This record gives sequence, C-alpha cells and structure tokens, in this order.
Amino acid sequence: MKQLTISIVLAFFAAMSSQAQLIDDFSGNLSAYTATRILNNGNHSPANTYLGEISSGSLQINTSAYVGIEQFALTRTDYTLGVGYELTANYSHLNTGSQDIGLYVGAGTPTPDVRADYINIYMRNNGQLFSRGFNGSTEFTLSGGGTITPDLLFIARTTATTFDLGYYLGATRTILTTRTVANTSIGDAIGFYADVRAVGIRGNLDNLTLSVIPEPSAAALVGLGMTMLLGRMRRRS
Repeated sequence: MKQLTISIVLAFFAAMSSQAQLIDDFSGNLSAYTATRILNNGNHSPANTYLGEISSGSLQINTSAYVGIEQFALTRTDYTLGVGYELTANYSHLNTGSQDIGLYVGAGTPTPDVRADYINIYMRNNGQLFSRGFNGSTEFTLSGGGTITPDLLFIARTTATTFDLGYYLGATRTILTTRTVANTSIGDAIGFYADVRAVGIRGNLDNLTLSVIPEPSAAALVGLGMTMLLGRMRRRS
C-alpha cells in the first residue's frame, strides 16, 4: 500500500509539474497582497479590526474587534487568471470562528467599499459552500448552500467572459456554478475573499496555485494527489 501511495504521488507530480504554478505556499509573508474592504454594511464606525495573517504555513483571517458586517478582498496583480487556466487553494476545515473565507478573482485591485466586477467561491463557518460576486455593479444570484467538506476550491476561466467555480472532494472535481461576466478584465487580480461577522479566526487556506484546466481524467488525479498531500500535512501537524 505504501508503494502504491508513493507511485500515485509521483504520477500526480509528473502529470502536473509542467503545467501548474505554485503562487504561494504561505511560508513567507503577505507583502504581495493588498487588503481592501469592499463592504461596510450600514457604514458603521469605527471599523472592524481584522488582519490577514500567516499561521503554521497557511492563510487565516484574524478579527480581534467586531462592530458590524464587513467584506474584504486580499488581492495581488502580479499573476492573472487567463483563459484555459484554473486557480485553486487547499481548504483545511480549521478555525471556524468568524464567517466566510474563499477565493476571489476580480478586475484589478478593488476600490475601497465598492463591490463590483468580481467572482468568488467561499466556505461559510457552518460548513456550507457558496458563490457570489458582481457583474459590473449587478450582484450575481447566490449559488450553493450545501454542507460540503472540500479539499480544494477552484475558479476556472473557460472563455474570456465565462468562469466555472467549484471544488475538489477527493478525486472528484465538481462545478458549483458558472458565471458569465461583461468585463474581460476580471481575472487581472487574484486572491482571497472574507466576510467578517464575528470576532475570531477564520481559515485556513493554503497552496494558491495556477494550472491548466484539467481534462476529467487529469482532474481526478489532481484531486487524489492533493487529498493525499493534505492528509500527510494534517498527520504531520
């Protein structure tokens, strides 16, 4: 069994190494990212006190003072999500203290306190998976709601204006929803989304990666390989 495990892991890396690019394993700092509040619900003052931070090699959101509902994006523009590519991040089901955390793809660094031209997929602290976002200034219909324990979240760009959003559970890749946008600049910024609704720590996300959208057989291999690697990480922690 051990030899089979090693063989599968080696096959996984052989299949993916030429087409996957690890952007961040969160072993360093967050200097490449810009944190932008995109919603201050009710325009409350003072603002919440929260921080994107790295803990034990993964990303989490730490809210130390809560006043009212706020949403923010943690984005970078040195990488883009192009047509035919998929953005993924591991989700480890830890730290459910505050509300939502997930992936964000938008049209450049957001304007403070403005929600426009982005898509997201995120986990709620009750274990439910959702996707929302904005086509221009028009909000997409909320998709999701099921209780899921995914290993990875993904946003895949299938055309200049079409994105699939979903998750990997073991070796299975599932599309939760497909979003069609008007602004082809969506994809110029990638990163993370959070909806803060309580004091606490929310996370963890790890291994932000860009890769070619896999064929179904390759998707199964990606899911299996990443699940195994995540399992090894959990056993070692």
